[in-house]
Amino acid sequence: MEKDKFLTVDELCKYIKIPKPTIYMLLGKGHVPAAKIGRQWRFNKDSIDEWMKKKEEYYTTRKERRKRL
Repeated sequence: MEKDKFLTVDELCKYIKIPKPTIYMLLGKGHVPAAKIGRQWRFNKDSIDEWMKKKEEYYTTRKERRKRL
């Protein structure tokens, strides 16, 4: 099994370098891929990587669309 496949909130904060309140805000809005087990959140590292990639693609194409206008 892959080591550190699942991240805690603290580990996610360090991994994507954003503050804990921001993570909880995103969780509350359902914007970040996660699973709640009991009272704790867990994040699949592969899902987070894919989510970040989609974010990057979205904002990159958004900037390109603005340049064309």
